[in-house]
Amino acid sequence: MMKFWRSAILSASVVLCMPAYAQETFTIGAPASLSGKYADYGNQAKNGVETAIEVWKQVHGDKVAGRPINVLVRDTQSNNATTVSLINMLIETDKVDVIVGPDGSNVAAAAVPPWKKQEDRPIWFAPGGSSSVLEEEVGVDPYFFHTYAWTYYYHQNTSQAFKEIMGADKKVAFIYSDGAYGRAHIDDAKKYFEEAGFEIVASELVREGATDFNPTLMRIRARHPDILYLLVQTNDAVQLTKQIAAARLDVSLLVGTAQVQLSSWQEAVGVQQECWTGVTTWVSGLKYPADEREPKIFPSAADFEKMWMEKYKRTPDFLEVSYYISTMLAMLAADETGSVDREVMKDWLEKQNYNTPLGVSKFEKSRVALHQAFGTMVVFQRQKQDDGSFKSVIVYPKEAATGDLNLCK
Repeated sequence: MMKFWRSAILSASVVLCMPAYAQETFTIGAPASLSGKYADYGNQAKNGVETAIEVWKQVHGDKVAGRPINVLVRDTQSNNATTVSLINMLIETDKVDVIVGPDGSNVAAAAVPPWKKQEDRPIWFAPGGSSSVLEEEVGVDPYFFHTYAWTYYYHQNTSQAFKEIMGADKKVAFIYSDGAYGRAHIDDAKKYFEEAGFEIVASELVREGATDFNPTLMRIRARHPDILYLLVQTNDAVQLTKQIAAARLDVSLLVGTAQVQLSSWQEAVGVQQECWTGVTTWVSGLKYPADEREPKIFPSAADFEKMWMEKYKRTPDFLEVSYYISTMLAMLAADETGSVDREVMKDWLEKQNYNTPLGVSKFEKSRVALHQAFGTMVVFQRQKQDDGSFKSVIVYPKEAATGDLNLCK
């Protein structure tokens, strides 16, 4: 496997050195936050794209639609201005056929204006950004394909999960960040929890990158919530988790969003991950079947996890899975139609329907966007095992559950 992977990298490097117009390549632009505050997300994105290319070459050979594969992974540096420049370069200079990424909600939203201003803009897969701001800015653009859950999907799922498991006679406190992520989440979080019957006793705004959250936690303590729900990401989630543990808040349930299943978050907080609950599109233990037509590129969720363990010596994180699948769909769109024309690929993508490790790939309309797939989410909890290790136990929905929800007190 390693020998093949080095050969694949070498082949890709040769293609990268030659102009796209001369080679008539199938070119994928992959802007990713390989440095900066979203580096955890960017490295997942890179792994997902590169692994998809590797598997494609093993199964279908070195070409897509008869063209060599050209992958341009570019570092956004987790910076909005850099993202704008990269999107312009990928479209105007590199003439990419498809864009996959970028990852975090802030940089994904920054990519919208430079992409939309181009009349001949390529198809754009967005496997990471969940912000409803991103959805509203993209609108009903026919060339945008969202392959992750929007913010409101998070809170539809968590509110119903906790209502079914705990009952709605509970008090909820929110802590949300002042960036695009937190601000995009808070209104829907409050809406769905209120509609489910929960009492919201606090809604605290915190600054991204802050080092001391204790004043906020003292105000939360005074409100005596049963559920504390964090709408923050990356380093803020780590810092808050540690300070919540130190403050010894008397809370029945600690809830995050997707960060709870990130290996980087789990490693950073250590034993403090116990009892934390998250919501995501991907977590270990899903039971989705393999696709009958393409079982080698879309294996069952269990077999995909096994493949990832063999390659990376760990289970995959959620963006690795969504970037892998998005890249595969981009290549299939060109290969199945024999065309890199965006109209032809768009029409094919609207009709395709595969079983993937994230579920069915069919695109449907969401609240605003025309093309949404993989919005099904599961609620899970980090639970300590007898050997001292921690495991993500799926607690909702019932048909997917692998265990029961534990309360933190």
